[in-house]
Amino acid sequence: MISRKHCLLALPLLLTSSLLGFSSVAIAKPLAKSPGFSGTIGINAGFSNSDSQFNTDDDNAKTDDLSNAGEEISTGLLFPFFRLAYTTEDLQTQYFLGQSQQNILDSAIQYELGVTHKFDKRQSMTFAYIPHVPFLKETWSDPFLVGAEREKTDIDSTAVRVAYKFMPVQIEYAYASYDIEDDQSGAQNGVCASQTRNCTAEEQDELKRDSDYQRLSLESSLRLWQGMFAKANVYYANQDAKGESQSYDELHYSLSIMTKYERHFLSVQAAFSDREYSAENPIFGQTQEQDATRYSLIYSYDQPFNIEDSNLNVIYQNKDIDANIDFYDSTTNFVSVGMSYNF
Repeated sequence: MISRKHCLLALPLLLTSSLLGFSSVAIAKPLAKSPGFSGTIGINAGFSNSDSQFNTDDDNAKTDDLSNAGEEISTGLLFPFFRLAYTTEDLQTQYFLGQSQQNILDSAIQYELGVTHKFDKRQSMTFAYIPHVPFLKETWSDPFLVGAEREKTDIDSTAVRVAYKFMPVQIEYAYASYDIEDDQSGAQNGVCASQTRNCTAEEQDELKRDSDYQRLSLESSLRLWQGMFAKANVYYANQDAKGESQSYDELHYSLSIMTKYERHFLSVQAAFSDREYSAENPIFGQTQEQDATRYSLIYSYDQPFNIEDSNLNVIYQNKDIDANIDFYDSTTNFVSVGMSYNF
């Protein structure tokens, strides 16, 4: 498994960038108020508490057995974010750079370079490229190493997404490629077949995590009443990994309720997913299955302290992964407070 599913720093960045565009997802709006450059910059301070074997914090480097979800790690974070856009004179086309408003890689740190074109008031299309950003994504070289400190290795990744929107429905396809720079899964002192013997070369190959990831999603928004909207999203995803035990199919669905009243904006979301892997994991002698639940709350207050074009943002999220193999269980809680400025 690739640690992008458990990256603590990714969580605030994605939630914050989602906050910037949440209301515009539900309401058909122009790409910008006026042509030219626009954007958002901000900074948040947050606190995260999690347990996951794939958390690459130094305090989680050593595990004495593979029957638990790792050490509980508490982390304080201070992080900036930005999004820069240029809109053409006819307000029909916008080029953008920065954190994405779309959650393609599911809790991955994500910077996009792309373009959106509006055909009319209801129709638009977006294309975006998500490049590899060095040093931002990492995992354990051999996550199954027992009794000694695990070494970190980088995850190289690139991705693209294409979305077509015909209000109030949007369909999106995303593709990503992942490469673990030094993948030694099961090669050091990893033990296979319910941890009774060393892994063979063939079994180590079953654990290789280099992969191609594809996702097809459908999203729809609905006005409930004045100032309140609902947004439903469902997607099917497939990860085709070099190691068959790391390949999976996933079904995900979520529901968000958003409301805006005067200077207040509030969004609550519940999301659920079910993932089934393709082959038996040779370390544990079982085929992995897992369910995930995520609950999020985002609150924004316009013009705090009467500062024009600014927002005070509060974010909370809880995510639980429950797997049939305890090693892959994880729990994350995150809260942050920050300021953003729109220009």
